[in-house]
Amino acid sequence: MSGVSLSYVNLVSEDIVALSRFYSDLFDLEELPDFRSEMYVALDLDGVMFGFSPPEVYDLLNIVPWRDGKGATQFMTFEVNSTTTVERLTSLAVEMGAQMLREPYDTSYGSRQAVLADPDGNVFRINYQHG
Repeated sequence: MSGVSLSYVNLVSEDIVALSRFYSDLFDLEELPDFRSEMYVALDLDGVMFGFSPPEVYDLLNIVPWRDGKGATQFMTFEVNSTTTVERLTSLAVEMGAQMLREPYDTSYGSRQAVLADPDGNVFRINYQHG
């Protein structure tokens, strides 16, 4: 093991409360209230801080934002415990405002997964790796 671990994942959103609520409600994630500010909302994703920041974070961190029309540059994969959970959470995500990009399907590498975009357009997968 390299001693490296993932500690934070952050999404930028015009409405950090609404987008954090989308993921909190979909995956039953707890907010980390000690970290909440006007510039940040954090959820506990099994020890990884899943954070949400407004566009002002680009200037704060001196990051040039990815421009519209260039396509996704990343996506997140949320691992679940069964194919039934993939189906259930996919339906729930769509009901909550996610866009279906690819209906649940069996992959060539032994997973059942769906590909969606959250209400802000961030791409994510709901995945179950068979046995």
